[in-house]
Amino acid sequence: MDENLAVMTPEHPRWSEFYERLSGPEGCDFEEAENVLTTTWRCGGGYDKTYATAILTAMGGIDVPASLAYFEQHGGHCDCEILFNVAPPSDYLDDDDEDEEK
Repeated sequence: MDENLAVMTPEHPRWSEFYERLSGPEGCDFEEAENVLTTTWRCGGGYDKTYATAILTAMGGIDVPASLAYFEQHGGHCDCEILFNVAPPSDYLDDDDEDEEK
């Protein structure tokens, strides 16, 4: 691993940026359907981390292979599973945000 590159984990200072980008239009593109209680997104499934790889590369300063290995070890086998399993939003919201959702 290059000493100047960091592994992207939920503790990384740019995790929120990564999470937002992966869940947004340049990634899985989560969307709630109008008048329906359903959410849609795109993901290659299996072990496809195309969006995560592209976003991490574009962010710069990230050890992409080590980050992808970290995601795998924490249940992030594909792009959407990174969002669902590695650190769901409730894991990194502060107490004020949680109170607002109730």
